This record gives sequence, structure tokens and C-alpha cells, in this order.
Amino acid sequence: MSFLKKPDSTIRHVLAAALLLACSIANAQIIDRVDIAPGESEAEIVVQFSQKILYLRHAPLRDGKNLRIFIRLIDTNLVESDLMQETVRAPKTDRVPGVTVLYPELINGMLVTFSKTTSFSVRPGTDGRSIIITVPLLPAAPAPLTKTPPVKQPTEEIAKGASPALLATPAAIAPPPVSQPTETVTQVAKEELATPVAPPPVASAAEVETRAKAYLEDARRAMAGKDSATAVNRLNRVLGLPASSQTEAAQALIGEARELNGEILKAKAEYDLYLKLFPAGPNATRVRERLAALPKDAALARARPRALPKEAGPAEWTFNGSVSSYYYTGKSQIETLVPPPPGQLTFSRDTLSLVDQNSLISSINLNARRRDAFTDTRIVVRDTDNKNFLSPARSYNRLYSAYIDHNDRQVGYYLRAGRQNPNGMGVMDRFDGVQAGYNLNPEWRVNAVYGDAVEFNSPFKKNFYGASVELLPQTGFPGISVYGIEQTLDGMANRRAVGSEVRYFDGRVTAYGMLDYDVLYKGVNIALLQGNYLSEGGDNYFFVFDHRRAPSYSLTNALPAAPGLSLQEMVALQGIDQVRAQASALTAMSDMFSIGVTHPLSESWQVGVDYRLSSISSTQPVMAVLPLGVIGTCLGTIDPVNNTCVIDTASQQASGKNHVVTFQAVGTNLFFTNAVGVANLSLIQAPTYTGQAMGIGYVLPFWEQWRLDTNLRYYTQKDDSGDKQDRISPSLKLSWQWHSSFYLEGEMGREMSNSTGPTRNDHSRRDYVYMGVRWDFH
Repeated sequence: MSFLKKPDSTIRHVLAAALLLACSIANAQIIDRVDIAPGESEAEIVVQFSQKILYLRHAPLRDGKNLRIFIRLIDTNLVESDLMQETVRAPKTDRVPGVTVLYPELINGMLVTFSKTTSFSVRPGTDGRSIIITVPLLPAAPAPLTKTPPVKQPTEEIAKGASPALLATPAAIAPPPVSQPTETVTQVAKEELATPVAPPPVASAAEVETRAKAYLEDARRAMAGKDSATAVNRLNRVLGLPASSQTEAAQALIGEARELNGEILKAKAEYDLYLKLFPAGPNATRVRERLAALPKDAALARARPRALPKEAGPAEWTFNGSVSSYYYTGKSQIETLVPPPPGQLTFSRDTLSLVDQNSLISSINLNARRRDAFTDTRIVVRDTDNKNFLSPARSYNRLYSAYIDHNDRQVGYYLRAGRQNPNGMGVMDRFDGVQAGYNLNPEWRVNAVYGDAVEFNSPFKKNFYGASVELLPQTGFPGISVYGIEQTLDGMANRRAVGSEVRYFDGRVTAYGMLDYDVLYKGVNIALLQGNYLSEGGDNYFFVFDHRRAPSYSLTNALPAAPGLSLQEMVALQGIDQVRAQASALTAMSDMFSIGVTHPLSESWQVGVDYRLSSISSTQPVMAVLPLGVIGTCLGTIDPVNNTCVIDTASQQASGKNHVVTFQAVGTNLFFTNAVGVANLSLIQAPTYTGQAMGIGYVLPFWEQWRLDTNLRYYTQKDDSGDKQDRISPSLKLSWQWHSSFYLEGEMGREMSNSTGPTRNDHSRRDYVYMGVRWDFH
């Protein structure tokens, strides 16, 4: 509340924030990368973040071309309105629609745009840093009918344990009045295939029968040779054709192929689908027996890994990325009205107007990928250049990512070298270095990391190394890792921590937990637990408990105890143990708890509510006693008897408990096709003030290539001293897309703020405009 209680500093605060805006908005890149992991008939699109996130909701629920996922950044120091909008494009894959991710968008939103309408399911990742979108693969291009393999005589090579009824092709069975069976999209449910742009020519019944028989026979031979991946592929081809006399046998056999491939949950889904489609089919008894014999609980989770193909096959290179450049400008006007002294009638009015922002921010995002059946190699480069025309000395160029990542499934190791974001093992910062892992067996992996932390504009050098042992997570069974890490700061021991991370996913529940204990400071650095539960009715329940040091334990936290001295001087004069004790005393504890639920009212509407409780503890007072003859100028109290300088650092008061209740409503296809509206209301109760925050956003796509974004935000608060603040912020953004690769967009907005109190009134207005171009290539 210092902003309200010290009106003399209002102008300085506003101008300082405005002048640094060009730097701050580009300072935190939240999206790390977007990967696509194709399977047999579905693909997982993984949006990886550089920060811990909490999944709240998504809209629409099941299908569409535009998907909005609403998340919350767990790090409370990151404010959505301060972040520069990022756009990341996923690597191009023939059987997955093109994917472009934009964040932030609307209110707590992330926009995922597909190149064509598709069905999807959404869930949070088990690492607390990712969102996983599962989509069905697009149909493969049909093989030319002239090259259809001839139907051979039934082979005697039948998979061991296969149903005798599968040895011969049964008579045609009338297809049930339901859609054709397809591959499972999630591990527990089915999704329908995305609508292709141009469906292939309809084959005759005889052609379908010939093709289906050939594919089914290939699948049986693959099963006999224990090549489950090929068997699943051929059986999916049968099931992707119009219904034929082979459909029933293929649906029964694909469950056994899934079993052989170690995909127990998918096998169960295939068996369930068979019994739904063919409850009295010739293989129904056998399917029920195999279904009943499937392992359950823990045994279910520890399924066998998917078998690798026998050959690596041809390597495939893909390239994608984007280049963008945006010009930002802003102008502020601040008017201060001071009541006259007692006995006078004239008010004092001061007005200040200036251009507070004039910068050009350009970004480049390059990705290259080489893949075959055994290896996956990726090269990633992300860089941002900020040209500050108001203060050229503040211009900068920052390389956020530049690494090569190699994964070898056959040998069982991965390696990533270069500038990269943290990925577990107790690493807290972006770093230059290397991390690697090796699979001891399908369940256990060992990992190691070494690097130098990258903290822009920091004079300190942090070097670290660490290792971990990891039980890999599988569906329905938790994964756990235990790590140790050692970090030095300018050669001094700064962090020595042990910790653990736990992950879990079973189709409905996703959970992540972390515990980090610093041995040097003898205290818990981070204790985090978060989770989501998706009910059968589609409700998403979520919670997070975050208990951490703010900032994390570090020797640099002791610097306020001895103003004017460097860290090395403090250690030389007091000893590292004393400096470490001062750092511990001056490090506060931050606590945050949140719980909420999202409920779908219909296909077009869903509502959500959540509650957040946060607080920051007080710090302890510290005393530094320094030799006066060494430090020269004393900024504390001189002790003439001992010829020392005594510096007392007072404790920081606790923030008290802050309560926030937030309501959100999301409407899709609102008034117009593909239009989306979001409304948000937050009620705030703090120890010294109360406040309300409201926001309305509406996105309207029109004329195929145009998009209009409108936003209106309002905030009001009143504190115990009688000061009141009101702030309203409207904005309008227009975007135009050309040839699916070039984007022109611009935004204009205004923020108007009024602060009134017993001694002074402040009125400020800030107008801003930005415009730019982005080129996506692949």
C-alpha cells in the first residue's frame, strides 16, 4: 500500500514502471517449446512451459479449430499483463494438423490454433510444467488400388494364445448402427477421427474386402513374429476401412496386439469396444476371457514398454520456426491535485506528460528436427532483440534458448547441451550446460546435469552440478525421482540440496509434488503439491499448495545486512557461516493455497470458481559487526570501544493473509461461429484493503483471415486509511493472416487511473499502441 500512502512517490513509481516496460515485457518467456509425439492412431501435442503452471479449464470441450486453455502461473511474481505475447509453432507432421500456440490471450488464456478442425482432449502434464493435447491422427493417404497386395492362403503362423476363431475369416456380420471403430485417442477413451480436407475416392465393396483381408493377414503374421507395432498398424488400417467381413476379427485381434505391445489400458479399451459393437460376435467369449485376465491396479500400470521396430528406417528432417518484429510506443499523462493548506482556497495542480515507451522488439524462433524409428534429435534457438529508442543504453539482445537435444530409444539415453530451461533435478534457473540420462531398464533411469546459471544483468556466477535417480511414471502408477545438487556462487558454496519429485496420472487424476531441502541452510526451500481431477461428468477439480522461500536460499540474500559491501567482502570480514545465517534470517517464506472447480453447463458454456489464500512471512532482524578500519565509511552505528561498525537490519513485516475468490465464465460460438467470450470477477480481501477486479474479453474471427480482440478490465480498491484507487483499461487488437504464414497485427489501448485520498488526488492516463509482423515457416 506504499503507492497509496506515499503520494509524493506516485509520479516516480509510474514513470519508472513505464520506462522499464519495454525491458520487462520481454524478460520472461513462458513457453519453452511445443512437441508432437505421434502414436499408432493418435498424437500428443505437448506444450512445455519454463514455469510451473496450474491447468484450470479449456474451451471448447471436445472439438474445433481454435482451442483455448486457461492456466495459472504458480509463480506469483509473474503477472500476465506484464508478459509479452509469445507465438510458437509446432513441428510439421503429415498426419497431425498444423499447430500454433499463442500465450497469453484473453484472461489467463492460451490459444491453440489447428490448421483444420479436429477432435481433442486436454490434460495437464505430470511435471507441473506442461499441457498435453491428444488429437487423432489424420487418415493416411490410401495405397493405390492397383498395388493392393494379393490375398494369400491363410498362414499357419498364428500368434500364440490367439483366439481359434481368429484363424479363419468369419462370415460377414452386419455392421452395427454406430460409427466405425477407431484407435483410442486417450488411454481410457475413444475419439473420432478429424475430418479430412479432401476424402479419398470411395472404393467398391470388393476392393474394400480385398484390402481388409490383406491387412488382416499381415497383422496375423506380425503377431506370430511378436511384431506388435506392425500388427497394430495393419489392424487399424482394417478398422479404418468401411465395414467388411474382416472388421469383427480385426477388432478382436487388436486388443491382443495391444497386450503384446504392453499397452494394457488401450487393450482394455479395444476389448470394451469389441463387446459394445459385437456383443454376440464369434469372438465375444474369448474377448471376455482376455478382458477379465488383464492385470489390474499396480500391475496394470507397470505394463511392458512398446516394442521397437527391427530397423531404424529412413531419417526425416523437419524445419520450422518464426520471425517477428513489433514496434511499441506509449504516452503517459499524470495530474496531481493537492488540497490547499488550512485557511487557503487554492488547490495545487501539477501535470506531467511524456512519451514513456518507444522500442522495437524482434524475436526469432528456430527449430530443426531429425527423426527415425530409433533416434530423435532437435536443435532449438530462441532469441529476442530489444531496441530502446528512448534510452539506447537499455537496449539488449537476449538468447533465451540455444541447445541440441538427442534421444536414442534403442540404446536408452538422452542428451541436451546448450542454453536451456530447467527440467528437474533441483535446477532453478535457465543455464548453459549439459544434462543427460540413461535408462537402466524400462522402469528406472539415472540423470545428471552440469552448468552455469544464466541470470541476465547479474554480476554473480553460479555454477552447479547434480544427479538424480528416477522411477519413470506410467499410467496408473506414480513416478518418483530423488536428486542431489551442489551450487557455488563466485566459488563459494551457495546451495547444497536434496529433494524429490513425484508424478502421477491415471486418466482422471494428474498430480505433481516437489520437496527441496537445502542442507547448507538447514531448511525447506520448496514444498509443492498440485493436482487435477476430471470427473465423469466433465467437471475439473484443481488445487495447489505452494510453500517456498521467497527468494530461494542464496548468499545474495544477505547483502542488505551490510550495505556498501560486496559479498566477497562480507564473507572475508565475517566468515561464510555468519553470512549464510544472515541470508537465512533475511529470507521470507511464501505460502499459497488455491482450490477450485470448472463445470461445463453445455457444449458452449462453462463456469469456474476458485479460492486463493496467500501470505509472505516476516524476516528476522540481523546484526553485522564489521571492523571500522577495514570498511572505511560506516552506514550503521560506530562502536568506539571496539572500533567497529554495527549495522542493524530491521525485520520485514509479514504481509498478512490475502484472500481472493475468482469467478469465470467462458462461452464459445458466442453470437458468431468460433467467437469466444470470457468474463472474470475477483473479490479481494487483504489485511489493509479490499478490492474487486473485473475483466471481459471477446474474440471474433471474421472473413476467414481476420480477427478482432476486445478487452476491458476494471480494478478498484479501498484501504483502511481512506485512500481509494480505480483503474480501467480498454484495449482493441486487430489481426490479419495471409497465406497461413504471415501475420499483421496491431493493438491500441488506454489505462486510466484515479487515486483519491484525504491529502492528495492523482489522475493518470496512459495510451499505448503496438503493431508488427510475424512470419511462421516450416
